[in-house]
Amino acid sequence: MNEKMRNKSRHEAALKSWRTRRTMSAFAKARAAEAASKEALRLYCAKHGWKLALFEGATGSPRTGIIDAIAFRLTRKNADLVEVRLIQLKGGKAGVSGTEIARLKKAAKNATVSWQIAAFDGESLHLLPE
Repeated sequence: MNEKMRNKSRHEAALKSWRTRRTMSAFAKARAAEAASKEALRLYCAKHGWKLALFEGATGSPRTGIIDAIAFRLTRKNADLVEVRLIQLKGGKAGVSGTEIARLKKAAKNATVSWQIAAFDGESLHLLPE
């Protein structure tokens, strides 16, 4: 491919990208940024041995509240201990505020942990304690 054709195709690609950015609504940009940040978080968690649970509505839309996801894994030194991280997901040009950090710290401080056993006998599931 000669230089002139290569420059023309680059110009056309840049023009298409520019049109897309201009016509994309704020809502669409926010959704695209959200999807990209979720995927980046999934890849990070997979690479570092974390399991990920995202809190989202039935349609996949984000829910209200400070916690968007939980990452968890068994500790490397003791398989009876679990590490848990409460995560607020940011994407695009969204910044982090001091208020959000305070809310997330408060949520982590007030998180409760309890235990439960789920036993399936072949016909029904029994949960202890009820």
